Amino acid sequence: MARLTIQFDSCKDPKGYHLDDTRQLVVRNGKKGDELVLCQPLDSSQTLFRIFANEATTPEGVLDFVQKYGPLTIYGNDQGDRVGEVIRRAEIMRDTLKWMAAHPQRRMSHETFFGPGISLHACLEWDRRSRSPQWRFRPTALIDGLWLQFAQAVTRGVQMRTCLHCGDLFEAGLGTGRRLDAKFCSDEHRIAFNSLKRSKEK
Repeated sequence: MARLTIQFDSCKDPKGYHLDDTRQLVVRNGKKGDELVLCQPLDSSQTLFRIFANEATTPEGVLDFVQKYGPLTIYGNDQGDRVGEVIRRAEIMRDTLKWMAAHPQRRMSHETFFGPGISLHACLEWDRRSRSPQWRFRPTALIDGLWLQFAQAVTRGVQMRTCLHCGDLFEAGLGTGRRLDAKFCSDEHRIAFNSLKRSKEK
């Protein structure tokens, strides 16, 4: 399956975000009506969904993700992102990816729940580079774009692995930059793991 073209423009608060007193919402530091800045978080990473699944599993992790990439929902800049709901989605994504990493040859049951439906706008546009028509998907919110990336990864045959050093999930195989039998998410973690192993053996 060809890689989908996902386009997403959003806005974030240049003053940043914080957890409210209940730790149930990530809210902006600026006031309503303050100027927001444009951000395009999906342009910088085709695997932002993996960062989300690995990191947005605690209130602090959700806050850090929003600080870097902007609000996850269409209400994020006005009402705040609901921490519990964001964590639930990240855990569904993470648990599915971990299952796939542990069972690369097994098929999932048709009852497997991947997550809620998403909202997007799809159109067929002429691509100048390939000189051919191409589907372009514009998600309504960042969380929808992350689910699109996730869906693309699990349907195009990429193998998921768990790094032996940090425990994070990473993609391996054709087009990922990591060998299919890779055991580490990066060369730095491979070196660190082996160095630690040697020091323990002394």
